[in-house]
Amino acid sequence: MLRVTTELSSRRALQSWMCPPPYITNAELRQRNIEAVLFKDWPGPAEDTGRLDAGEESLLFKQLHFCGYKLSRLYKSADRGPLGVLKRRYGLWEQRYHQLRERLIEANLGLVYDLIGRSRFHNLDRDEMSGEGMMALLRAVDTFDPWRGFRFSTYACNAILRAFSRAAIQDSKRRSRVAGPYDVDFEKSDADETRHSDQRILFSERLQRILRLDNADLTDTEKTVLARRFPLEEGRVRQTLEDIGRQMRVSKERVRQIQLSAIAKLRRAIADDEILN
Repeated sequence: MLRVTTELSSRRALQSWMCPPPYITNAELRQRNIEAVLFKDWPGPAEDTGRLDAGEESLLFKQLHFCGYKLSRLYKSADRGPLGVLKRRYGLWEQRYHQLRERLIEANLGLVYDLIGRSRFHNLDRDEMSGEGMMALLRAVDTFDPWRGFRFSTYACNAILRAFSRAAIQDSKRRSRVAGPYDVDFEKSDADETRHSDQRILFSERLQRILRLDNADLTDTEKTVLARRFPLEEGRVRQTLEDIGRQMRVSKERVRQIQLSAIAKLRRAIADDEILN
């Protein structure tokens, strides 16, 4: 009886020591020979901090989630099998998991600093943005699904930008609540103005991305009309409908119709944007 009680206590202690990481479930993880396929070139990711190509990135993420899957299986089987074997196997897969995760994080750290450099959230300091960006990158590595066919950089950039936006909104709220000495220049809170400014900046960045990636499926004619009606280049003069119609040899009314069609497409693209909604 004492022996059974001691073993049961040891197994409970082992299970409390185990802490399986999150992973993405996929039918591929349960295939018979998937371990041999994914880890045929192991012993580990190359000790390099450079960027990964699409094939390397997909393989590392699949290996990462397989490690999480194995760790979860071992955790559930902690009530049976030799304790020493369970502990050694768990330690092996946990080590592999952390090796892969660190390699993926190191390969994509540049995304955080690149987005900080291009961001227009001026009310946030660089250290705060770095912290928010790093946390968003870590969450993105844990939740990215490599079986959907997208590049991780796209997924991570969206997550990091959302983190910056949330931080900017929270910062605006904190500023509006912090009491300070009376000063005529600060008698009126600029919290609403700052929040609206941050929202306009985020909206502008996402709109430029939609235009750059052609997510709105604009025709060449619609792009031309938008570029002349709402020029993005500093110093470029905005043209009238009549001027554009004269250059394109169509009526002013036809230019207006093209403009309305293009704006409607952009509104639909903005409505589908996962960061703005």
